Amino acid sequence: EDVNQPAPLTVPFWELLPPSMFDLLKSLATSPRYFRAWAALVWIADCALTALIVRRVPFTNVDWEAYSAQVDAVLQGEFDYARLEGPTGPIAYPGGFCWCYGLLRWLGVEVAGAQVVFAALYLGNMAVVLEIYRLAGTPGWLTALCVLSKRVHSIFVLRLFNDALAQFFSFLALMLFLRRSDRLSAVVYSFAVSIKMQPLLYSPAVGLCFVLGGGWSHALSLVSLMLALQMALGMPFLATNPWAYFARAFGGPGDLQHAWSVNWRMLPEAVFSHPAFGPGLMMCQVALLLWFAQTRWIPGGFLGGKLRRWSMQQALDRQAVVCIWFACNFVGVCCLRTIHFQFLVWYFHSVPFLAWYAIQPEQKQGLLWILRCAAVVVLTLCIEVPYLLTTRGLVRGPDGRAWETEGVPTRQGSALLMAAHVVLLVLLARRSVRVLVAEGEEANIGKKDS
Repeated sequence: EDVNQPAPLTVPFWELLPPSMFDLLKSLATSPRYFRAWAALVWIADCALTALIVRRVPFTNVDWEAYSAQVDAVLQGEFDYARLEGPTGPIAYPGGFCWCYGLLRWLGVEVAGAQVVFAALYLGNMAVVLEIYRLAGTPGWLTALCVLSKRVHSIFVLRLFNDALAQFFSFLALMLFLRRSDRLSAVVYSFAVSIKMQPLLYSPAVGLCFVLGGGWSHALSLVSLMLALQMALGMPFLATNPWAYFARAFGGPGDLQHAWSVNWRMLPEAVFSHPAFGPGLMMCQVALLLWFAQTRWIPGGFLGGKLRRWSMQQALDRQAVVCIWFACNFVGVCCLRTIHFQFLVWYFHSVPFLAWYAIQPEQKQGLLWILRCAAVVVLTLCIEVPYLLTTRGLVRGPDGRAWETEGVPTRQGSALLMAAHVVLLVLLARRSVRVLVAEGEEANIGKKDS
């Protein structure tokens, strides 16, 4: 008898299966071994959906003509920001915006070609988001929520907003940081800020993670690198008219109209326009960030020893890092003076993660797990739906003329959005974050992703 022959399988194959179909489905939805399959299926389906949108849905010009007019002037040698204007008013974005959209114009890319470019950008953005979710250890089923936004697809491929481009580089910077490419992450993050100011909402989290991971010397060297890139991208404009460049590129919001406010449309216009409204929201943002940093993000709080080290090497928990970046940005969004439709791209892809992180469905079994998963889905949809609800409203043009138009946000949608924001914010406030990783755990993380 051959002693090398394997012993026959004595356990029936059905006993090797999970004890119930429910357990099998839960394993398929949550097991890390199936995450890549979920991500691949979601991404391929989104490829088909995006191609269908580009082919079937007509392009809507909102800012494309203004972008083109502004960067065309730059390509013709005009570097004075005081003179760069378009059909919707003066330029309001930093130098990176000029070079990115200027490249499209220099290559002769018209609307149809630009839509293809932004479709590729959208799919690249989705690939980066899915990789962030994988590195953070989220369940596979959560990735399906990332492609549900009709408005986000529109922002990328039907409107060609620079918000989409800036957000792609913001996510890319986070992914690089999770992979411990800190310098490259800092460069990419700075480039995102050079396209539009929106990534600055991440800046408290970015700085905190730099300090916690490498100490103040490490953080300051990365900040210097980011500032150097900003200076390089803005050099022609700074050399021509530095005051105009800083005032226009980083001067903050311009004419904010109550009619276009997705978040505060529910308020009376007198409240929205009150001089104290904006500063009050900024104080709320600062207070919330300080509270989260003190009680949730910084081990030992501001007075603990972790923030007082000049130089160190400390591994950070990837899931906690993603939570800190996303939550910091979300706090900023909640306290914005106004939110326009295209601002959804600033944070929609972070909402499923934040809702999942705050609700923690995997801590429950059976029906409670299902209910918690359903809560994550509902919370995500409650943030998407208000961006789809529109009505007629009175708006103003850059020349001061006013007229009624379709497509402005509704008061009901505004109330729903702010309620969803508050619920998610409260849930996040109840959830602790453990950002530092012990040596043994650090080795396990490195082994898992190798």
